[in-house]
Amino acid sequence: MASNTNSSATCGICSELYQDPRMLNCLHSFCKKCLEKRLDEGPSKSSLACPTCNESSSLSSRGIESLSKDRRKTYEAEVAEFKGLIKGEKSVSCDHCVKGGTAVLFCCSCCEFLCDKCADHHRSWRKTQNHELVSCTKEGGKENIFKSVAHKPLTCSVHSKESLDYYCNTCNDLLCIRCVVGKHKEHAYEEMDSVREKEKSELISYLGRTEAAKGKLKNSISQVEKVMQGVQAKHKEVDQKINEMFNHLQRKLKARKNALLAESADVALGKETALTLQGEELKKMEHSLSEICSKLESVTQEYTAVEMLSAKHPITIRAQQLLDTFDKCSLDPCKLDTMPVSLLSTQLENEIDAFGAVCGGCMPGQSTIDLVKPTAAVGKERKLLLTAKDGNGKLFPHGGELVKVSLALMGSNEAGISGVVVDKKDGTYGISFTPNAAGEHKLSITISNEQIEESPFALYVRQPRNYTSLSACSRTFSISSNPGDVAVDDDNNVYIAVTGYHCISVFDQNGSNVRTIGTARGSGSADSQFSSPFGIALKGDIMYVADTSNHRIQKLTSDGKFISKFSSNGSGNGQLSTPRGIAIDKNGRVFVSEFSNRRVSVFKSDGEFSHHIQGNAADNSNLVNPWGLAFDNDENLHVADYTSHSIKVFTPEGTFVSQYSSVLQYPAGIAIDDEGFTFIGIHNSCKLIILNAQHQQVNTIHNFTYATGVCTDKDGNVFACDYNNYRVMKY
Repeated sequence: MASNTNSSATCGICSELYQDPRMLNCLHSFCKKCLEKRLDEGPSKSSLACPTCNESSSLSSRGIESLSKDRRKTYEAEVAEFKGLIKGEKSVSCDHCVKGGTAVLFCCSCCEFLCDKCADHHRSWRKTQNHELVSCTKEGGKENIFKSVAHKPLTCSVHSKESLDYYCNTCNDLLCIRCVVGKHKEHAYEEMDSVREKEKSELISYLGRTEAAKGKLKNSISQVEKVMQGVQAKHKEVDQKINEMFNHLQRKLKARKNALLAESADVALGKETALTLQGEELKKMEHSLSEICSKLESVTQEYTAVEMLSAKHPITIRAQQLLDTFDKCSLDPCKLDTMPVSLLSTQLENEIDAFGAVCGGCMPGQSTIDLVKPTAAVGKERKLLLTAKDGNGKLFPHGGELVKVSLALMGSNEAGISGVVVDKKDGTYGISFTPNAAGEHKLSITISNEQIEESPFALYVRQPRNYTSLSACSRTFSISSNPGDVAVDDDNNVYIAVTGYHCISVFDQNGSNVRTIGTARGSGSADSQFSSPFGIALKGDIMYVADTSNHRIQKLTSDGKFISKFSSNGSGNGQLSTPRGIAIDKNGRVFVSEFSNRRVSVFKSDGEFSHHIQGNAADNSNLVNPWGLAFDNDENLHVADYTSHSIKVFTPEGTFVSQYSSVLQYPAGIAIDDEGFTFIGIHNSCKLIILNAQHQQVNTIHNFTYATGVCTDKDGNVFACDYNNYRVMKY
């Protein structure tokens, strides 16, 4: 296809007229062949970065073929090319000749170019003998060609001779009559014209919502700019006060003056940098909304029914994504134009070295707490650590910030309780509170009356349990083969990795089996099939399974729909050998114990390899046969090291912290609750032991034949796998 200067009809990669353009999630389109080349040259086959805006688009196993066709760009490219033909910029080949002879006539009915010989055949064939043929060289004929192309009917990609006259609501796809009576005959389909207005109204509603969001963003950007001016003005005001005071005390305070000026500049720079970053993000969002608004206006006002319906699905997805992002976006300026400065001269002669302070560098929106386990118990003190951070996300190494903590029961009209805050003077704050009621709570933590990152938090408060006297099993979940691990979701559904039957069995809280994920009794390596699954972990509605004999991790929804998989058999980075235990940290990283490779492999949430945790022989922290994994309240990882008869503790990055082993023989499963109680399934000794927060044994429960996986639910109930008795016990 010839080059063309019409930017709306040319690909941004090859600068040629579009050939089979495909639309990315960001709604930018490029030639299919150009995108395929980019994908082949890129680092991943499951996603592709847009060459225009660099936003990533996820791809299915079909690759570029899974992206929506941009029929509007196809039309614009065809019109641009035929305009060139009408102007006589180049000749066109016959659409029928094998040898590609030069076309002299154009069939307005078929929208095809024909040479003299093919035109004769066209006239003599009964089905086409009455078609209108016009000259490719005469002016009148050229205009007819352009008019025909402008109204050229699109044909079905499956049935090339049939026009697209129907829309399938079930598949969100365009259909011809043969598709309708074929594989779509049981689907909900409508004629194109009847569905056009209904779908158009939905697109118009998105246009209104995105326009409103764009207006609010403009207002927010204006506020950010005003606050920026206020910060700059306050910066000058503070500098003036500093100068006045230090001019009065020039001889003694000259060095201190310069230090405070530098501190003031640093604080102002931090505020300006934070506001600049916020402004850039808001402008970026405004730009994205402007693009989608423009796209929606074009789709609803200019597109044909075919074009609009082809583009509608990805456009609405994109619009909803942007609106979801907008809903989560803070529109208030992240910094106030205040810079408190202390310039009291009392006792100045004796305190010259510590005189003065310019405050305001802490960023509440960057500050975090270590809420690893979002649960607590009535009447039990719950402790957390707040880390104050600056605009770059680094520790802000000063105290003095106004920190407030409150805990309120959701749905209650009663006032919540306030927490105790201890300023450690190093940028961290100890937080503690004691819940007085059970149920779902809202935990709010503010710095200078501004919420910290992700605050308010959801915190579930349970009734306390006396684990020292725990003995009787309250429920038994019977299965047909050996259970390797167990997990419980927030709705109290119980997920059991049935190692012997190669599946996941799901029970409700009453003990009824509600579904089976995988093929019971059938080992397999296909997606959503398992071979001796030993480990299972839940993160919200996402389930991770250690597919042990397939040497991989499978990521599925909690109802069993396959999402992705990662790893293969081996000992290299990102490979696994007989994975057993699995745990997810608060950042979504996946920690996997490898029984045979003697290590814990760490992956990002998308399956990309991060690092290994192995320990070393020098301090006796080396892992021998790691099995169960669990995180404590300080974000440290506890590893049940089966053959070394110990629990070894590491930071998430792999630094050895400690180990405890006095009462353990072949530990397998491990779980830790919000109070620090540790529950360990002892495999060969066939028992469940309970340790307090100081790792002292407080209880032992027998009646197991090889205990394996262990977990707790949000109410403090303990679940343990009884491997050879084909059951899971709830205490």
